Amino acid sequence: MFGTTVDFVADNRVVFDIGGNKYRLVVHVSYEFKRVLIKFIGTHRDYDRIDAARIR
Repeated sequence: MFGTTVDFVADNRVVFDIGGNKYRLVVHVSYEFKRVLIKFIGTHRDYDRIDAARIR
């Protein structure tokens, strides 16, 4: 459904490629509470400097 624009990583984290892979959005999905928490928004270069599975 999402193709290569979405990656599912540890701890219910989802990484979205936005703007032709120019930007990244990392969210934590809380299925229990039916919420999505934004953990990171930034450029692809900034994303390469973080650990998407551990960012608070």
